[in-house]
Amino acid sequence: MSEKKRAIVVGSSGGIGPEIARRLDRQGYELTLVDRDLLAIQTLAEQLSRATAVAADLCDREALAELCAKIEGDADGYDVAVMNAGVIFPKLVQDTDPGELDLELEVNLRSAIHLLRAFTRHMLPRKRGHIITTVSMGGIIALKGSACYAATKFGLRGFVVSLHNELRAHGINVSGIYPSGVDTPMLQYEARNDGSALNFASALQSVADIGDAFERALATGKVEIYPSWMDSLSGRLVGSFPWLIPRVLPLMERIGERGRQRYLAQLDQRSQS
Repeated sequence: MSEKKRAIVVGSSGGIGPEIARRLDRQGYELTLVDRDLLAIQTLAEQLSRATAVAADLCDREALAELCAKIEGDADGYDVAVMNAGVIFPKLVQDTDPGELDLELEVNLRSAIHLLRAFTRHMLPRKRGHIITTVSMGGIIALKGSACYAATKFGLRGFVVSLHNELRAHGINVSGIYPSGVDTPMLQYEARNDGSALNFASALQSVADIGDAFERALATGKVEIYPSWMDSLSGRLVGSFPWLIPRVLPLMERIGERGRQRYLAQLDQRSQS
């Protein structure tokens, strides 16, 4: 009899989360799906072989603490733990409401750090497991109109890399996935609400592309996985020479704005079909 495999996916109601859950389901994992949208994850759980839906609002610090305690104390053990939740309010700093700043900080960084700590404490006694986090190219390249989002993702990237270095000697892999523009409800929101045009400067990625990157992370255990080789190259280039950004920004924004308009036209066509 094959050994039972278990995974937990936090942020599993829309876009990338369900794709990751379905991939794990096909690989035979028993799943715990966590999200604040209970109806969505209950519907997803019904489509999977073995899945349980757990409601949790990551902005509720008491609820987050309870979730972390449950993860740490889970007796059966998780082999894979995925942190996928994220939120963005695409605005200039002076136009951003303080509550929106707090929400980005809570969901993208604070809750992620607490959950990664819980995953770590859960896996360390077993000396095995894989922690995978959806970070973002926003943690590599800081764009105007998303300053707080970039701050959370830069911070999350640093935490993931540090955690990888701490746990590699204990048999636990830690990986971050770095998508750029992905065709999800979040990107649709950005397209309609003045998100950075640079999201649309190159071909958009699909949730299937991110699913492929997730499976590469799962198979290799590498600390950083880029769905596109171009993202990997541009990330290294801009990371080494950040002064390049303002020099190429005007051209890239013009290209990106044309891409945004094409994407909005595609969304209109979808809504009419």
